[in-house]
Amino acid sequence: MKSKRRLLKGEKLLVDTSFLLPALGIRVEREVMEAIKCFHLFTICYLEVGVLEAMWCVMKLVPHNKLDIVERGIEAIRDSYELITPPSRAFIDAFKLYLSGHRDYIDNLMYATSRVLGIRFLTIDERFIDFLSSHGFPIDNIVSPRELA
Repeated sequence: MKSKRRLLKGEKLLVDTSFLLPALGIRVEREVMEAIKCFHLFTICYLEVGVLEAMWCVMKLVPHNKLDIVERGIEAIRDSYELITPPSRAFIDAFKLYLSGHRDYIDNLMYATSRVLGIRFLTIDERFIDFLSSHGFPIDNIVSPRELA
């Protein structure tokens, strides 16, 4: 997938949860790790619900004796990335996506927030992108990790 607009240095990128997981000590796809290497070129943004979603992974994958890594990771995310608060319109638009058939409300909220705020959304979720495209939702705000390199 190619975005219609080139990425600009310093541009804001809202990241999906996959890009928060490594900071919490969770292994992710190589594609995610390669993209993270380029984060210094952008203003990386996240939603607090992304941290919540990441914690669901932590509860399944991280041993109790490694929770200090998780705590430091959350602090690093908060210190390094910009917290974005979804506008009220994004909650409604995310619900409309849910009603259209995409049952991951957090993904929907991230996408809708990026649309409403006019910032790019970095995701590796090809099924979500396919859903959006096949249901007539615009995907010109979506960036794939390959586009960062």
